Amino acid sequence: MEATFIVQSLLLALTTAGLYAAVASGLAIEFGVTRIINFAHGEFVMLGAFVTYFLYTLYGVPPVFGMLIAGVIIGLFSILIYRSFLAKVLRQDEHNQILATLGLSILIVNLAVILWTPDARVMHAPAVLPTIQFAGITIPGNNAFVLLVGCVLYALLMIFMRYSKYGIQLRLASDDPDLATLAGVNVDRMFGLSFVIGGITAGIAGGLVALVLYVQPDVGVALVIRAFAIIALAGFGSIPGALIGAVLLSIAEGVVANFVSQGASWGYGVAFLIILVVLLIRPTGLFGKELRS
Repeated sequence: MEATFIVQSLLLALTTAGLYAAVASGLAIEFGVTRIINFAHGEFVMLGAFVTYFLYTLYGVPPVFGMLIAGVIIGLFSILIYRSFLAKVLRQDEHNQILATLGLSILIVNLAVILWTPDARVMHAPAVLPTIQFAGITIPGNNAFVLLVGCVLYALLMIFMRYSKYGIQLRLASDDPDLATLAGVNVDRMFGLSFVIGGITAGIAGGLVALVLYVQPDVGVALVIRAFAIIALAGFGSIPGALIGAVLLSIAEGVVANFVSQGASWGYGVAFLIILVVLLIRPTGLFGKELRS
């Protein structure tokens, strides 16, 4: 097997990691702060993809601006869902939280099917960046753009969480809500802020999905499963660890797809295998303690 093919496969896997990282980042923040396992996060990504798609096809809004608008819209939608729905189950049993977000996921998917049909759509937008070619290796410009956005998104989140006033309050509310309350932090507001951030990142990730994949009501299901695998691998709630988890998962999927017979049909198998192995061997994740944000 040619070395050029191996290198290109690995580089394309890294560009896929940018998409996975963008999807997993918001989920990591939501869970890290509120401890709610939000199964509907993938549907927020799907809605962001549809917003970006319709802005481009109906109004000619470039995908770069479309995904930013989608981030704002889904961020507002997320806080609406939190205030009207999730805040009421926050203090309930974990099983109720899981059932609530799972039910919300199913509801959003079915509404999307009714509104937009289950047919897949492709945006056919021009490349945001020029194609990268060197040493016989070709990386499509949009794939490189996805990797760039994923890395920038993570850098901004890390700076926000570590150095901003609200980021510090989010971390305090996550570590000890009672102590945070005594310190004057509005914990409920911080929980809501975590969902706003999760919604913004989901909307932007949805724009990336529309740019390089397809738009369909169930596209978020495949992505959220991978996002759960990533944060399980990294350590639930670990934002920097999730970036490493995204890289590891995308490379694992790329290796299986390209170097294992019929590996491309394995789909969720790699993600589920990672979840199973990590939870059996190290339930806290590979980087849960070291990289906790």
